[in-house]
Parts: sequence; structure tokens; C-alpha cells
Amino acid sequence: MKQINRNSSVMIALSLSVLLTACTSTKEAAPTTTTPAPNTTAPTAPATDNKPADPLGKYSPTIEVSTIRSIDASYKFAAGESLDKNIWTPIMENELGIKVKNLWVVDGSQFSQKLNVTLASGELPDFMAVDRVVMQRLIDSNLVEDMTTIYDKYATPFTKEALLKDGGAALKSVTVNGKLMGIPQMFENNGVASASMVWIRTDWMKKLGLAEPKTMEDVLNIATAFAKNDPDGNGKADTIGLGISKDLFKESNNGVTPASLIGLFNAYHAYPTFWVKDASGKLVYGSVQPEMKPALEKLQQLYKDGVIDKEFSVKPWKKVGEDAAAGKLGMAFGYVADATTFFKDNRKNDPKADWQAYPILSADSKPVILQANDAATTFFVVKKGSKNPEAVVKLLNLYNKHYFQTDYSKSKNPFVIDTATSIFPAKYFPVLINPVDLNINAHLKVAEEVKNKGDGSKLDFPASLHFGRVDAFRKGDDSMWFSERTFGPEGAFAVIATYMKNKNYQFNAFTGAPTATMVEKDATLQKIQNEMVTKVIMGAAPISDFDKFVAEWKSLGGDAIEKEVNDYYNKNK
Repeated sequence: MKQINRNSSVMIALSLSVLLTACTSTKEAAPTTTTPAPNTTAPTAPATDNKPADPLGKYSPTIEVSTIRSIDASYKFAAGESLDKNIWTPIMENELGIKVKNLWVVDGSQFSQKLNVTLASGELPDFMAVDRVVMQRLIDSNLVEDMTTIYDKYATPFTKEALLKDGGAALKSVTVNGKLMGIPQMFENNGVASASMVWIRTDWMKKLGLAEPKTMEDVLNIATAFAKNDPDGNGKADTIGLGISKDLFKESNNGVTPASLIGLFNAYHAYPTFWVKDASGKLVYGSVQPEMKPALEKLQQLYKDGVIDKEFSVKPWKKVGEDAAAGKLGMAFGYVADATTFFKDNRKNDPKADWQAYPILSADSKPVILQANDAATTFFVVKKGSKNPEAVVKLLNLYNKHYFQTDYSKSKNPFVIDTATSIFPAKYFPVLINPVDLNINAHLKVAEEVKNKGDGSKLDFPASLHFGRVDAFRKGDDSMWFSERTFGPEGAFAVIATYMKNKNYQFNAFTGAPTATMVEKDATLQKIQNEMVTKVIMGAAPISDFDKFVAEWKSLGGDAIEKEVNDYYNKNK
């Protein structure tokens, strides 16, 4: 195959980069494009020497490394500060001898367009954060540095441990042909923290004399009671037992959205929009497996019985949240942050309203295994041939040193969020990760401090922040209810901690970029899937239509996708 020159390969990457925010999982389709012929020359490891590496060693003279950045409304700056000059700038220069030059900084909504222009120009920065699709195209075009030896040599023990908090899934997802082609940017509410749970309005449970659920049947019986037994006491049949979003299985850029049905399907050992291994070790698509049918059958009965909102098929999750805020909703399957994003307004409007998260329970005697999102959907990649590729790893080490490893128990951590101004300096750093157990561990420390009646003075961040909020709630500040229900002793992270302890969760078995047929066909396949599920739930189609959907899915591209997925898996496992 003829060697592809540098600019041509960048143009290839451009033609396939599409919208970055829409291509970070197999659940979302990209526009139809022409797949490039990959460069057949495998990336080679950079030259190494035998000098012992210093993971936090300072360059002399100072070096400059370039990158590109995006910001959004959550980025607040003190007067005179920006991403180009802030609290971290002198730390990077004084401690590492590194000056980071931002070639450009744009709002996140313009990032993909601006990146396309950069890719087309052929003038790539020394490093950048990209999604899985762009990363794979750059790898295929031999434009990304192999970081295998560099990472092993320069990453501190803390950095290595932090990147293994998900069991190595994130690192595996960026390993191609046995070579580490980037650094995964972990987020604390991905990984096991993204697994589903069920939120139940507990003041209604108490009013109706209902016990806490021990089985999935108990959960659905509670939902039925909420719909039938007038828990709001107004004498009208106007309450919703189980809230469902029209998007059914949709996941946001943060990994999750409330009122999803993923948790309910997991209870029946079904894994919609998720790749799992079958008994033979082959990867299969969860949405077309027979385990889907019992869950569909139960949902159809719940809808027929009036437990599910008759208008769910036209309501996005925010509309379901409005039902909760209006005091009309009693239950929803959701995620760890829902007390803040979904139920907070209900509590604000009605101080007697109370919600609690419960773990997903199995629908039968088999143990439940929950699907969890990848710990990383963004990756730091280094341009092939960069003079100092190890600088990215050293920057990450520096971030971890100051943000996680420094003892701030006797002083204020200068990088944490200032609640008065919403300034959050940690966000400014150009290379960062947040281990997937960060918030789980914070919850455990908060729970222990509450149990021991401590004052939180010896807690590190972020436990110190969350303890302060939980303590404020317990002393009468009801505006901190959301934190009690998230980080308190019986908060949502207690559910996640249980999942982590029991190891009853799994990651998507397919970790590659969308395949060629996914790019072309996935939007259509997702559409027919959601139409089938919606019609079956509403009773507009029989359960047997699931089998018709499976046949249609396979013939319209599913079989080809399955082959591509398994080819990738077998090559990279």
C-alpha cells in the first residue's frame, strides 16, 4: 500500500472526525463517511536512553509544549486570569520547567469545528484531548506517539494506581496492538459510579405504610402503590408511579441521564445498547438478546396498569423532572447525581418530600450485574515526533501531586472550588484525571466522620467539602439536602460503594471507536430499537415484535457491526 503523506493523512482524519461530542460511544451514530485506508506502518516507540527517569524532574532551560483547549460556562476566572495565565502557570514553570502554550481556546460548542480546521492545516499541537473517534483516526494515520515506554518510565506510582482504579479498562481502551497510544482522561462519576440505581420517594412510602424494597418485585409493587393509592392525598388519580424518559436508554456526555430504563433492564439481566460476552466468549449486542423480553413484558403490564405515565413517549428527562418538581412522581431509575439534577426542585417546593437511592435488585434468583460506562471517553494524545512526549506524563504527575497528594488538612486547598465565586482552579490544568473512586472514597470518609461525630477538620478534599454540606443539612440548612442524599451515610454513593465492594458491575466489552458500519447505520438501528421498545411498552405492538426487530437489526447492518466489533476485539484483547 502506498505510504500516505502527513497532510493527506490529516485530511483523512478530518473527514472522519465528525462532531466530537456525538461519537464517544457506540450508542451514538456519526454521519456517513468514507473509511480511510490505514497507514500500514505501525507507530514506533520513541528513542529511549538508559538514564533513570525523574517523573517530576525540572527541564533546564524551560521547554514549551503546545496544546488546544475548550471551556464552558463552568470556567470562572479571577480578575486578570485565564487558561493562559492562572494559579498553575508559575507552578508548571517553577517546578517542571514547562510552559504550556494554548494555540487556541474556544467554547466547547465550537471545539469540533475548530479542531477540524487544525487537523486540515496539518499543524497539530504537541498534545491534545480528543474523543475516541479522532484518536483512532490519528492512530491509523500514524500521527500519534506510542507512549508505552514513556508512561512506564515517567508515571509516578500514584498516577499509575489512579489509572487502574477501574480495573485497567480505561488504559485497555487506549491500547492498540499492545501499544499505549494515549492517556485516558478519567472522570469520577464514570466507571462504577455510572451504574444505575432506583430513586424512590420515601415520604410517600411511609405515608402508605410500605417497607423498603428487598426484591425487584417489591420495587415495582411500590411504584404501583404510588400510582393507585393517592400518596399525595389530594383525592385524585394524578400521581405517576414510575417515571420514564422518551429517550429510554440515552446517555449524556457525562455518561448518564435520569429516568433511564437501563437499571430496570439490568435487573432482568438485559444490557441495552451495550456489548457483552456470550457463553462462547464472542461479543454480542445486548439490545438484541432474549433477556430483553421479560423486561419488556413487565413494562407493558405496568403501562397497562397505569403505573407508567401515559405521555412518557413524548417527554425528555427534564420534563419528567418537572413532574417530580410538581410532586407528581414517586419513582425513577437513575444515577448517582439525581438528587441534584432531578429531585432537588421537588424538595425545594415541598420540604416534606424526600427521596432515597436504592440498589438495583435482581428480578430472579440470579445475581444482578450492572452495566457501567467507560471511565474515560476523552484521551490525551501526543503528536508523533514531539520533542518531549514525556512532558504530558510529567504534567499529570504534577497535577496529582498538588491536587491529591498534598496534605491540606491544616490549610485551604487553593485548587478546589470556591463556593462563593464558583471559581474552580483545578479545571484549568491542561492534563488531569479524577480517579473513578474519588467520590466513593469521599462518601466513605463522610459517613465515617458522621458516625464518629467528628467535625471534618482532618478530612482532605473532596471529603471536606461534602462533609461540610452534609453537616450543614443536619444542622438545619435544607438547601444542602441534595448533598445528604448523595454523599451522606445513606446517600447514593453508599449504593455505588456497595456495587464496588460486591463487584457486580461490568464495562462495555467493546472499547474501540465506532466501526465503519456503525458510522453508517447506527442512527437507523437506534431508531428502530427505540420505536420497538416504545410501542411494546404502550401495548401498540405485541412482545413478539421484539423478534422481528432482532431480525431487522441484523439485516440492516447489525450482523456487519457484530463482525467488525469482534474483529477489533480479537485483534486487541
